[in-house]
Amino acid sequence: MINKPTNWDEIKENGSRKLEMGGYVAIIRKVTDLPENSCFEVEYDIAEGDFKGIAITQYEMWGNWNFKFRVYYSEKTLWRFKKFITRVEATNPNFTFDWKNLNCLVNKGIGLIIGMRQYYGRDGSLKEAPEVQDFCTATDVRSGNIPTQPKITPPKKVQAYQESTPAYAVDTSDELPF
Repeated sequence: MINKPTNWDEIKENGSRKLEMGGYVAIIRKVTDLPENSCFEVEYDIAEGDFKGIAITQYEMWGNWNFKFRVYYSEKTLWRFKKFITRVEATNPNFTFDWKNLNCLVNKGIGLIIGMRQYYGRDGSLKEAPEVQDFCTATDVRSGNIPTQPKITPPKKVQAYQESTPAYAVDTSDELPF
């Protein structure tokens, strides 16, 4: 006889927890410069709270790191780049960003505002994934002083109706085949 687990309703069918919208204290795990895109990619994990270690747990289960975002440093996006750097510096006492070494950001904390990004899956269904929408300090997150409310970002392009091609040849002439 099998007993129903007490947490049956909370168990996710895919075996993993899903990060919810909100503010989180995160730790930077890896930084990769992508100069061809004028940005760097930041891999992070949640450092505190109910979702602490969610990225490493999912990495161990699935073999890929899904918790990442990009920080662009082109002329048009310098404001966001500055916001990221100043929030990392404010979160980590006695830390100053080293302009010649991006890896100085590894193991530093930051506050992240996580929203949801919608997209269409391969099967055409609408899906959601966590998305870093803004930066703040860890102190802001801990105090509940989230400067930007997370939101749901709709898909960038509308799912078009795809008419299937018939599996047989169609005679388009006006003559009847019989």
